[in-house]
Amino acid sequence: MSKRTRGDTGFRIGYLVHDVSRLRQAFFTEHMRPHGVTHAQWWALGQLIRHDPQGGLTQAELARALDLGKVATGAMIARLEAAGLVERRADAADRRLNRVFVTARGSRVVERMVSVAQGLNAALLHGMAREDLEATLRVLTELRRRLRSTLDEA
Repeated sequence: MSKRTRGDTGFRIGYLVHDVSRLRQAFFTEHMRPHGVTHAQWWALGQLIRHDPQGGLTQAELARALDLGKVATGAMIARLEAAGLVERRADAADRRLNRVFVTARGSRVVERMVSVAQGLNAALLHGMAREDLEATLRVLTELRRRLRSTLDEA
């Protein structure tokens, strides 16, 4: 087994991507707290909007998007529903299924989430060279593609 060194980019990129993501989430969570939305809740709202803004997601689909179990997702949905941020409606094709939809109040929270994210992005990216940002986007997009491909093959 080879010894890892501080200059090993294969090791550092995973650490840096994780650390940037963690710090960004901490910032975002802090700025959403005054709106009464926890990290898990804003993540669920974001996934609902991102994956199917009009048709809603089933609990199982949302669980997959959040990488959570169905029971934990059900509890999350119940809390979001109690806060008036989402609602469950019977699936038109299969009455045994419920679809989860973002409510008008939830949409206002999502608008605030977008505003916070835009402000954060503007502050983080200010003064960075366009070429550096484009290269970063290309590299991260390719890493994501490779990881998905590797997971799909497994």
